[in-house]
Amino acid sequence: MTTRPLVIAGAFASGVLLLAAAHGRAPSVEQMFVAQTHAAAASENVCVLGEAAQGQNPAAAQAARLAATVDTSSDLPPVRMVVDPYPSFNGVFVDAVGDRVLMSDTNRKSLLLYPRTAGSAGARTAESPVQQIMGPETGIGFVAGVAIDPVHHELFAVNNDVEDRLVVFDDAARGNVKPKRLLYVPHQSWGIAFDHRRDEIALSVQTPNMYVVFRRDAQKLDGPVRSVRGPHTGMADPHGIYIDETHNEVVVANHGNYRPAELITSYTAYDARESRQERSGNASSETARGNFVASSITVYDGDAKGDVAPLRTIAGPLSQIDWPMGVAVDEANNELFVANNGDNSVLVFARTANGNAQPKRVIRGAATRIKGPMGVAIARDEIFVANFGDHTALVFPRLVAGNAAPKRIIRNAPAGKETSGFGNPYAVAYDSKRQQILVPN
Repeated sequence: MTTRPLVIAGAFASGVLLLAAAHGRAPSVEQMFVAQTHAAAASENVCVLGEAAQGQNPAAAQAARLAATVDTSSDLPPVRMVVDPYPSFNGVFVDAVGDRVLMSDTNRKSLLLYPRTAGSAGARTAESPVQQIMGPETGIGFVAGVAIDPVHHELFAVNNDVEDRLVVFDDAARGNVKPKRLLYVPHQSWGIAFDHRRDEIALSVQTPNMYVVFRRDAQKLDGPVRSVRGPHTGMADPHGIYIDETHNEVVVANHGNYRPAELITSYTAYDARESRQERSGNASSETARGNFVASSITVYDGDAKGDVAPLRTIAGPLSQIDWPMGVAVDEANNELFVANNGDNSVLVFARTANGNAQPKRVIRGAATRIKGPMGVAIARDEIFVANFGDHTALVFPRLVAGNAAPKRIIRNAPAGKETSGFGNPYAVAYDSKRQQILVPN
């Protein structure tokens, strides 16, 4: 191997160090990762999104080098890579007490904290987080839901589809640090909601179509205190969850796909203990066919447990609900907010809406910049929206409607940087006719 990649990588990293020193601070883990990725792109066949090499065929050149120099009986370096070096926002939580915003990043596997007032209407450069938790010691992987407990000064994050655990950090944590505790949770846990009255947390869980409730300080193999699960609940691939403490209700956002009597294979720490206990007789079937129903919002009594029907269900063509992700309740103003991933919008309903109900307001259109919304939060008369479809989070006035521009944009990458859209790809396919690589997420 030549020394050219190392020289270029060193130059990029040195540049980042000098820039950070000029501003009186050390470079963040994220800054170093981006610098190293761009260094690799300049020297090898790494396609940084939106910055593909032009005027040459690097894949062919690299393949020729490999054929001539590499022992093909051993491990091979990739001919080329496609990588997005920047974070992708997913979950969002606003701590009105500490005046800060916590967002999860599924792409670089990190947590990012910003001041609540971060960003600007015309932001073009990336906003530097005041804290970032990132690295192999953190236990953060395919991270989804996040939350802040301002009373106990803790940050919560749940891993959705791989690590099967919830990790908790001190709220001053930063860098590559171990969590102060972890809790093994059901496979495909997605959202987090706090119930401060009971000192509990609730997690939505996709495949078994349920939500589970744990003590706030639960750890390791501690079991849930209760769960809501079964055919009467109406849950179907639940994602966002919110506990409305004022009205003692639990709100869940459902994509609308499920298998009846879903059986979870016992391959996680949680499932090995819990899933078999919840079965009875031949109720579960590995071969049950899937079903598709309308996307919905279901609302439950805060004391519910077991196979109980929701108090209310919002679903139907008038509702415009389409792959809802995050959900939040403005308890003071009796409104329900939905991050509507399917059509790049935020829907606002009356809190007590039921049935095929029409939203009170809809935030949608090119001017809004909403693209692949995953998380939504309400605080200080503002709406916070985490975009997965580009490198931004958006802030709107609470009463905004229609095709309105955000009042602030929080960027985690410079304007114009494309995102891969990679969620959790487990396989790829090659379309030889179109010469395209297909990546299911």
